[in-house]
Amino acid sequence: MNPPQATLADVAARTDAAFAPSDGVRIGAEVEWLVFDRDDVTRHIDAADAARIAAGQLPAGGTVTIEPGGQVELVTPPHDGPRRLIDAIESDTTVLANRFAEQGLALVPLGLDPIRKPVRTLDVERYEEMERYFMEVSPAGVRMMNLTASLQLNIDFGSDPDTSWERAEVAAPLLAAAFANSPTTDGTELRPASHRMGIWAATDPTRTRPVGPDPADWIRYVLDARVIPATAADRFRDWLSQPTPPTIDDLDRHITTLFPPVRPRGYLELRMLDALPAPGRAAAIATVWAAMTNDEVGNVVVEACRAIDDPWRLAHEEGLANDRMHTAVKIMHAATAGWARSRDTQITDAVTSWSARSAVAKPDNLSNWLLDIAEAT
Repeated sequence: MNPPQATLADVAARTDAAFAPSDGVRIGAEVEWLVFDRDDVTRHIDAADAARIAAGQLPAGGTVTIEPGGQVELVTPPHDGPRRLIDAIESDTTVLANRFAEQGLALVPLGLDPIRKPVRTLDVERYEEMERYFMEVSPAGVRMMNLTASLQLNIDFGSDPDTSWERAEVAAPLLAAAFANSPTTDGTELRPASHRMGIWAATDPTRTRPVGPDPADWIRYVLDARVIPATAADRFRDWLSQPTPPTIDDLDRHITTLFPPVRPRGYLELRMLDALPAPGRAAAIATVWAAMTNDEVGNVVVEACRAIDDPWRLAHEEGLANDRMHTAVKIMHAATAGWARSRDTQITDAVTSWSARSAVAKPDNLSNWLLDIAEAT
């Protein structure tokens, strides 16, 4: 029996379902780290070794997956608020970091590896296809797969998906700038912007550019994205009209290869945050929660971002070095700290300390700098 073929109606059904309302709001995370050998930071860590070391039950119920370049990813269950999520991450992280430390390895919360070349060590068909595609279309994609690490936050839409989506889309470049933690590509020059997001933006923009503030933009995004692996049609919308159209499985696989800064999946995936040390994680989780669940904070954040012309360009190219972006980020941090002050003093302290961080100085020794970062895992 032939597999069912996909139609435009199937695309519409899946993109509509991606904006599902929810009775309440929960938040979860996918926390990534780069893995380094403490004695030789240039050594690539094999994905199979990383998986073996990470294996075992974790106290807060998180699960571990391994990314193409051997990065470690902790996936949490959803939680009812930021404090529960922060505590769960720190509990599981302590156990994970100890497992790797016993093997002489360090989990480093940094958005971009500034030392090693991009080498895929995970043998999975999906990633093999993506690597072949990116080698032909965009070499930046190979670096994205193998050298980057992020903090992805997943949060329910709540009762009004349209408003939640628009707020997340508008706030996304401000969040990227506020929590940039990949200041260098090779240690020679540091700047207060996310080199990781710059690499993502250069990776086939048909699948990494922002979607747009209207939920209807998502179906156009899915249709206009290029196909992996390459077929007789370049874009998915063209493939639908080919003599041999895509199957439903092809459609579902295609959607998994799309990586915009904010992605709808029945909840919101916020993918613009670099991997962060513990204080930055707490501040980012609190900021996202407050902006998405509290109208007063959300409106302040949206207004601050809308006051900036071309915010994504500034976030990628200048980050906090740009006065307008820096001012908007300060406004967002102040709104979050104000929201947290009567609720959780530890979160307030995390937001305040992250907001006050100074520019990173050029390290005298890149290896030592990386291992110092590991101490804030």
